[in-house]
Amino acid sequence: MVELTKRQMEIVNAAIKVIAELGYMKLTTKNLAKEMGVTDAALYKHFASKKELIRMILCYFEQVSCSIIEKLNNSNLSGLGRIRGFVMNRYEIFCEEPDLARVMFSEELFLNDPSLEEKMLSIMHIHRDVVMGFIRKGQQEDEIRPELNPMHIFRMVVGSMRLLVNQWNMSRHAFDLKAEGKALLEEIIKLIEVQNETSDDQDR
Repeated sequence: MVELTKRQMEIVNAAIKVIAELGYMKLTTKNLAKEMGVTDAALYKHFASKKELIRMILCYFEQVSCSIIEKLNNSNLSGLGRIRGFVMNRYEIFCEEPDLARVMFSEELFLNDPSLEEKMLSIMHIHRDVVMGFIRKGQQEDEIRPELNPMHIFRMVVGSMRLLVNQWNMSRHAFDLKAEGKALLEEIIKLIEVQNETSDDQDR
């Protein structure tokens, strides 16, 4: 994982804003320099190409992801608690940085560029392995139904999150993403968690 300098972070944030507002094709040195209020020449020493700049954006997203993953792995939370923590953190980040939500789900960033696709796929695999680890932990702790396939649960949890964020982006943030996200996640948890018998059932 590459650590970004303060100046690189400023460039990344400006690039994210340009892509979100104008589109990927409008991410030019001229538009980026205008957004930052600097000259074109001042940017060249920080990145060699548009491709490298997109890679910097992906590195930033990777840093954000690994930060919450580390906190969850070092916590005393149960498997389900860690799943909740990971998913709700995604919603919180996207609410705080709506431009990032639009950019990270923009497939044109990686179109016809295998190296960028590979980088994004690597980040997605990190998420997959981490969340599936949380799921298996929940199954071992008798929180999550053991007969369910962890990969299928992962796709339910993360796939529904991606769909909801896309709907939020397309509606121009017409609904409360965190509230809807929490409600959706809790419905999925009802489907996958081990159902404890009620006292009435036990008395029969």
